[in-house]
Amino acid sequence: MGIEFLYTGISLFLLCLYGIIIAVFTVGLCLTEKNAAIAQSRYFPISPFRYFTISIIIPVRNEQAHVVRILEEMKNQDYPVDLMEVIVSDDSSDDDTMVLTSRYYCEHPSFPLVMVNSDGLNISKSGKKQTIIRAIVRAKGEIVICTDADTWHSTSWVKTMVNGFKQKEIKMVLGPVVFRSGNNLLQKVQAIEFLGITGATCGSATIGYPVMCNGANLGYRRCAFVEVGGYSSNLNYASGDDQFLMSSVRKRFGKGSIIFLYDSLAIVQTEAERTLIGFLHQRFRWVSKSPGYRDRGVIIVGAVTWLTISILFCGMVLGIFFRFILLIAVILWFVKMGLDYPIIRIMLRFSEKREKPGYYIISQLFQLIYVPVVSLIGLFFPYRWKGRRG
Repeated sequence: MGIEFLYTGISLFLLCLYGIIIAVFTVGLCLTEKNAAIAQSRYFPISPFRYFTISIIIPVRNEQAHVVRILEEMKNQDYPVDLMEVIVSDDSSDDDTMVLTSRYYCEHPSFPLVMVNSDGLNISKSGKKQTIIRAIVRAKGEIVICTDADTWHSTSWVKTMVNGFKQKEIKMVLGPVVFRSGNNLLQKVQAIEFLGITGATCGSATIGYPVMCNGANLGYRRCAFVEVGGYSSNLNYASGDDQFLMSSVRKRFGKGSIIFLYDSLAIVQTEAERTLIGFLHQRFRWVSKSPGYRDRGVIIVGAVTWLTISILFCGMVLGIFFRFILLIAVILWFVKMGLDYPIIRIMLRFSEKREKPGYYIISQLFQLIYVPVVSLIGLFFPYRWKGRRG
């Protein structure tokens, strides 16, 4: 019975650590939800809205299917057009992305569109970080808001994001990102799982220690980007333009400098991966930046999460030979589902999604299988993303 007791002890220890982390995130998320409800009540004094000059940066690579649509979304924003600019920065597209952007520029001369082309660009200056840097060099706004071309926004997205900078000490605003549910099972499962990631992002930011963010919906003061040196310390990683910048801002300006914007008008929607291969390459890309993490909190949360899921996965495998281990692994897996569910429930309410409970169980099972495998393989296995090999 030695291996059974050893497995049980390690699993319980890791699950306790994981439970503490999730409980803290859940408390932070609950506080955010409560404060948002108070702010929306008629008894809460409404602070005056402050307008800033803003630069919306849209890095693009082979986005001919989306670029015109997102430019229309930006054109229809309820923010003064004389205070905003939209910068489409090209990351060496080999389709008609910039041709369509140029055509839109000609057809809408009053729209403040700026194009940053990559013609003749040295390959060392390619990649999303370099693409954003080239845009920021051209940017004139006090506030920079980043998003992706393959996303969808409400007409009040810009105004809502800007509202997050009311206090001078706020240097970065993390916006909510949710996956569209899609039509197939894989997309629905991703949508549920990603709600948990977004909820954890909100909860951790509320307690002052943000551990995640998403470049598809991210705002920051341009002066803060310059002061922390932008991406100068992590340009060798293709991914992580959002995560590394967030860590630099928190380290430089303190835990009160970053907030999560818990407002449904700030939600940015993006499409989940339609195929398993596409999903795996996406997660390989996410994992590829993990060796560059230096933030102790991010490392601890990532390690505990990975170890907890991995030990449960190992228990399922060992359960083929040891029935007692299988029983313990299954019981603890249900406990983990119970720990994760409050965050999912709150985020379902926030995003106004109505997914069937069965999808949550499937997403937990899916996570149990892919996280241990992808996290290890992703450190060594090259990924493909928008025609590039990483």
